[in-house]
Amino acid sequence: MHRRFLLIDILAAVIVVGSIAAVAVITLGHGSGPKPTPFPTQQITATATPSPSSSPALLALGDWPTYGYDAARTRFNPNIRLRPPYRVKWKFLAHDLLEFPPSIIQGSLYFCSEYGNVYCLNADTAKVLWRYHIKAKFASTPAIAGQVVYVTSIGGRLIALDRHTGKRLWQVAGVGPIESSPLVWNGRVFFGSLDHSIYAVSIASHKIVWRVATGGPVKGSAAESNGRIVIGSYDGTIYCLNFAGHLLWRHATSGLLSSNTFYATPAIAYNTVYIGGTGGSIYALDLSNGGQRWSFTTGGYVYSSPAVWRNLIFEGSYDGYFYALNAASGHVVWRFFAGGPISGSPTVLNGIVYVSSFTHRTYGINARTGHGVWRFNDGEYSPVTADGKTLYLNGFHTLYALVPRS
Repeated sequence: MHRRFLLIDILAAVIVVGSIAAVAVITLGHGSGPKPTPFPTQQITATATPSPSSSPALLALGDWPTYGYDAARTRFNPNIRLRPPYRVKWKFLAHDLLEFPPSIIQGSLYFCSEYGNVYCLNADTAKVLWRYHIKAKFASTPAIAGQVVYVTSIGGRLIALDRHTGKRLWQVAGVGPIESSPLVWNGRVFFGSLDHSIYAVSIASHKIVWRVATGGPVKGSAAESNGRIVIGSYDGTIYCLNFAGHLLWRHATSGLLSSNTFYATPAIAYNTVYIGGTGGSIYALDLSNGGQRWSFTTGGYVYSSPAVWRNLIFEGSYDGYFYALNAASGHVVWRFFAGGPISGSPTVLNGIVYVSSFTHRTYGINARTGHGVWRFNDGEYSPVTADGKTLYLNGFHTLYALVPRS
């Protein structure tokens, strides 16, 4: 799903909350739903990493194997020490829209372009190691597990490719259009579809294990933590399922006072689900029971998926602001004006949070203070992933490899 605007170029500015009049609304409490369990403050003080990784041995290598870095989709890699300023090492022109960032495994980059191409590039040289093409569009990031690359297409297919050769190993076809990036967990692949469904596919049998119906298209990706799979739907509901597909809870947000639907992918941290809705609100829900801890209302649509770092939730809005919220309370710590609507999702690396806006610019912002420290003149959606040596920035049509200036 691509959202494009023609915008006047505006200089970015940071506005620290406390020096301005607040325009957002924070709602605390659980309303008519279940009462949330206490917020686990001990997790915040114990470690900078918000959620335990489901594959710690793999992620410790500095790889980035899936959309959002880990199964919980926190978009924070604690192993990366890169900081700006950067210089361009190489750039790869795709001649096509690059809406979603690459996944990274052992020196190779894996990403999709809009019109049917899956690429594998050498991370050092940008040499194309292989390309797989189908006559369908892509709007997702591949997931890598073992020797297999899993991709989903708007043509309604889950495709498994050999990650070394790009050869197709197997596929599941015939489901509705898929914009959901695949979640690989415990021998299964999970994704949503525009046919109003959430699917689980067995890697061993290549068969659909279960399908759960929702009341609307499912465009976002699933997140997993502590054995719970969470995903939002365009019916205004957030669903929490177990491995077997049984509904553990659901949280409905649409009603007389709300028009939220969910394009965004949730992030899970501190036993809490964080997700933004198209009605402009960001929600914090108890992972245990779906009870609402708080909600925060921005001045525009929220298509962006959140990043989590050191008790802060980072989220962009179509109102042009990029927000840092307290993870426990939802209070605004700072906000940064990005010059235009923010649709893509941020990434946090070594205390710098990166975000792009529809001004075709990417910003590096001090995650503690909200002050801009770096700017790059390309980028529109979800901007960066990284390994231990290089930052990979998604421009509109170009993938850049950026390394620190000597």
